[in-house]
Amino acid sequence: MKKFDFNTIHDFDGHILQSIPNYDILFNSILRISDYFRDPSKHIYDVGCSTGKLMKYINKVEKYNGPMIGLDNSRNLLPENTKEFPNIKFIEWDLTKPFSFDNACLVFSIFTLQFLKKESRQAVINSIYDGLGKGGGLIIAEKTYVDSGQFQDIFTFSYYDYKKASFSNEEILNKEKDLRTILKPNYAHENLEMLRNAGFKQIQMFYKFFMFEAYLCIK
Repeated sequence: MKKFDFNTIHDFDGHILQSIPNYDILFNSILRISDYFRDPSKHIYDVGCSTGKLMKYINKVEKYNGPMIGLDNSRNLLPENTKEFPNIKFIEWDLTKPFSFDNACLVFSIFTLQFLKKESRQAVINSIYDGLGKGGGLIIAEKTYVDSGQFQDIFTFSYYDYKKASFSNEEILNKEKDLRTILKPNYAHENLEMLRNAGFKQIQMFYKFFMFEAYLCIK
């Protein structure tokens, strides 16, 4: 099995579907929640957009033509041909550098911050909050650690059992080794603290499966 790397992986969307429990349910939940925040006079941003699947679906399938901007630092994942989606702009961007989320009505951050250096994460959340208009939304999903070692053990190995439906034992173990230096989850309370420190007061979890959690935050 080849080493897991965002810069070389093929069929990233298929890989995520097999790797995150009930990802199809999470994806559809994000779509339905986003209905409440879409405003064609403002921007939708996707932080760590990878292939742009979420924004492309909103544009093509749900016929939304407001401006959208996707950010990702992996040239391998970003779409090359975007003529079919003229209202979507994809930008290769290192999120450890400042970015202004100007005139934002909605921001997605789906399993992205966990791959950034911990000291860079608060600044990203702060910039998102600053760019959102009043009533704007942040939909964020992250893999987390749990506070109890016993629960962490139960959830981790239950998750491995889930992955056996799509991957061999060797593939599961090799990917865990590959992710050691690039995936650094927070504890759930650390993520909540970052969101509150940025200014969000309305925060509600809408998805949880093992160590994977998603929240809606409203400014």
